[in-house]
Amino acid sequence: MKKFAMIFLLFILGCQSVESERSLADKAETIPSSTAEAEQYPVAVDVIVPEQVGVNESFTMDAEIKNTADEMLEITTGDPVFYYIIRDSTGKSINTITRTDVGIVRTIDMKEVIVEKHSYRFKNPGVYEISAATEIGLHHGDGSSKVYELETERKKIHVIEN
Repeated sequence: MKKFAMIFLLFILGCQSVESERSLADKAETIPSSTAEAEQYPVAVDVIVPEQVGVNESFTMDAEIKNTADEMLEITTGDPVFYYIIRDSTGKSINTITRTDVGIVRTIDMKEVIVEKHSYRFKNPGVYEISAATEIGLHHGDGSSKVYELETERKKIHVIEN
């Protein structure tokens, strides 16, 4: 009888954890990166990189999140706001530059843009793609919030021998 009770308890607990993971995934919404589709969302993201750099030449990536709403927004982000994904010519991720802190609450005024800069250097020539991604929680005045996962369009960068 004790074995049956233990198995039943584990079954119930297992079902609850799956349910909570599903509900978190259902709350996250990916914002499209195209301009036309993104107009219906309260924020827009972009990454700016040079078209060409030399091998071992340091360059700066600028990632932006813009409040496109007609009101001030309160959001929860990481610090820094973005993490960067660098892919080689086959689409394989060769480096992900991650965030160090999460749960930072900040406000973005109407039409304000938050810009983050990150330096990087390629060791090998080739064509690479860079994107910036973030996850934000958008807080509403009624106390509710919604989680958005955002990734910029991938930008190509040509790395050449000096």
